[in-house]
Amino acid sequence: MRIAEIMQTNLVAVSPATTVVEAAGVMKQRRVGACLVMEGPELAGIFTERDLLFAFADGLDVRERPVTELMTRQVTLAPPDADVVWAADTMKRIRARHLPVGEDGKVVGIVSLRDLFAAAEAVLRLDPRGLDAAREMLQAASR
Repeated sequence: MRIAEIMQTNLVAVSPATTVVEAAGVMKQRRVGACLVMEGPELAGIFTERDLLFAFADGLDVRERPVTELMTRQVTLAPPDADVVWAADTMKRIRARHLPVGEDGKVVGIVSLRDLFAAAEAVLRLDPRGLDAAREMLQAASR
């Protein structure tokens, strides 16, 4: 199974000037744990619940600061034709819950751990022989 088959394409994105409070509001409204920070068509970074949590844990008052001060800048961009097991392994290795998907420098989707678990469940429901594939995906995500 390829990432393109399970990725979300209704992307949640903000500009670099967006404040942390505004970005958190967008994430709450869209019921997601991350938003892409886009500078025009280019991916500048990703702002996640973890970024916000770590800032608060450090005692920072970040409400009016731009997301660029907290976002993760080093973002792994997965190709759409990558295998979902590769995605799960990569997310585990880099300790990420969200993996942007792109090609030719353009973000076309995003995969979350929730997407990987839903795909594993679907494989199990559709084909009981898919147990090994689902188990491999789940093991990769939990290593």
